Amino acid sequence: MEAPKVAVREVAQIPKKKSNYFYLILGGVVFLIILGIAITFYLGVLPLPRKPQFILDEATIGGLKFSDPNLLTCNMQVTLSAKNPNINYGIFIEKLEARAFYQNQQITVAAELPTNYVSPKTVNVWTPFLYGNDVLIPPHEAANLIVDLNAGNLPLEIKVDGSLKWKVSSFTMENID
Repeated sequence: MEAPKVAVREVAQIPKKKSNYFYLILGGVVFLIILGIAITFYLGVLPLPRKPQFILDEATIGGLKFSDPNLLTCNMQVTLSAKNPNINYGIFIEKLEARAFYQNQQITVAAELPTNYVSPKTVNVWTPFLYGNDVLIPPHEAANLIVDLNAGNLPLEIKVDGSLKWKVSSFTMENID
């Protein structure tokens, strides 16, 4: 007869469970990496915003008086429009001021225009009054002004200054003066 076999007990090594904190931290890091890639892709796909197009639609001179010694009084109303050429970006137009110039000399005070939001692919219109009372014109420009007034052709420039902010959904970015 055979001797009974003695059972040998094997002691199994039970691996320690990795902490749940390890998986939580690993998942958080992977999430942040994927989120960073998604944001980079989203911002990279969107085209860069373009400035609005300002158009002088109409200018009506209500009064223009030139008197000695080289003083100019000017009252006018202009119609300005701002077109947003962007598809994805809205534009906040802030601190907007319009002025009239004759030969690079300001002849009206700055007219402040209201802060406005221009939606994508839309147009906003303003009609400010520009006026300048007894503005001193240098003598060499006064001679040119008299010639232009006698010819019935007065070349004026309307300049618009302000600051812009772009808006994509609820995110507002970049300030340009």
